[in-house]
Order: sequence, then C-alpha cells, then structure tokens
Amino acid sequence: MGGIFGFIRSFGKEKLSQAGESMTQMIVSWDPETASEAEIQEMIRELDNITVEAGKAKSSYEKEKAEADAAAKNYNRFMAAAELLHKQYDTAQSSGDQARATELEASLTKLLKDLEDLQPEMERESQEAEEARTYYEEIKELAGITAQKVKSARAQLDKAQREMKRAEIERQRAQARSEKSEQMAGLRKQSSSLGVALAAMNKQAEQARASASAADMKAKLLSVQTEKQDQNIQQALQEVSGEPTTQNKSIADRIAALKK
Repeated sequence: MGGIFGFIRSFGKEKLSQAGESMTQMIVSWDPETASEAEIQEMIRELDNITVEAGKAKSSYEKEKAEADAAAKNYNRFMAAAELLHKQYDTAQSSGDQARATELEASLTKLLKDLEDLQPEMERESQEAEEARTYYEEIKELAGITAQKVKSARAQLDKAQREMKRAEIERQRAQARSEKSEQMAGLRKQSSSLGVALAAMNKQAEQARASASAADMKAKLLSVQTEKQDQNIQQALQEVSGEPTTQNKSIADRIAALKK
C-alpha cells in the first residue's frame, strides 16, 4: 500500500483524471481484515491528504461552476438581445422602414458575431466546470472509500487484538487447569503409594505376630515343664512319662533309685 499512497501524495487534477479509477480500485482491493497497525496509520495519513485535496477540489469546482454560470448567463443575455433585435428587424422590414431595418441588420450581424465568439468560451467554461465536478466527485468518493476502509481495518485490528488477549488468558487458564490436574494426579499417586506401603507394613506386622505366636506355641509344645505348673499336673505328666517322682518316697527308696 505504501506505493499507492506515495502516489496519492502527489495528487493533482490531471494525474487523478488519468489514474483515478485504477487508484480507487487499488484502494478498494486493500484488505482491512489483514491490515497491520502500520498500514492503518499510513491509511490515516493518506486519508488526511485525500480530504485536504477533496477540499481543494470542492473550492476549484465551485469557482469553475461560478465562472461557467456567469459565462452562460452572459451568453443567454446576448442571445436574448439578438432575438429582440431580430424581431425589431422583422417589424421594420414589414413596415417598410428600410433605414431602420438596415440599421438593425448591422447591429444584429455584429451581435451574432459576438455570440459566435462567446459560444466556444461558454462551452469551455462549462467543460472545465464539469471536469472540476467530476474530479471533486472522484476525490470525495476516494475519501469515503478510504475512511470506510480505515474504520473497518481499525475495528478488525481491535477485534483481533481482543481475540489475542482472550486467547492468551484462556491459554493461561488452561495451563493452570492442566498444572492443577497434574498436581492432583500426583497427590492421588502419592496417596495410593502410601496406602500400599501401609498395607505392606501391616502385613509384615501380622506376619511377625504370627511368627511370634507360632514360636511361642512351639516352645510350649516342646517344653516338658512349664513355670508355675500345677503340681498335680506335673506329677501326672511325670507318671505317664515313666519319670519317678520323689514325693511320698522314703529316704531308702530315693537312695536306691539314685544307685540305679
């Protein structure tokens, strides 16, 4: 776009008349949806230039139009005078006033010569006024298109910037949710691991208690005597085992047993 706007900076009536249409087409083809901040600022500067040129074009058109209107008014005044003289000439001819008719004919001939000279001048002024109007309309249209493009581009850029900000906020929120999920997953894993460890320790403790109980039972089973056992039970065990007891034996019997 810079090349286009660089050309627009050298605006002139003749140049715009030669390239106005293609320039308008180029600006119309400018895409507001992909405009950058730099392009928008450049557009704004060129819009300022275009509006200034539009103001000049308007003043030029108004001046040319005033001159064309004055030329047309003067031409029409001369034409009306020529028509009046022509009527007077016809009247003098009809009344037989040849002297008056000859005088009027000379005046009418001179006036017609003036009209013939004024006609191209009037047409030239009218053409210049039309060209000025066309130029003014073109530059005004160009200013309108450019202004609309700038507004659209600014709105699109602002929207894009808002979308970027929202996207960044959403990205941060998503990242925070992800990190939180990972953290929660980590806590659940830790809790699960702790449960496994506790179960293992409980099992080990149970095994230890079972081993201790088994050892205690084995000791009891293998033990012939137990501490503080009932005396009657002890004697009964000795008796069934063929073990001699010393209770109720005489000294002689005990000595005899020992000799054996």
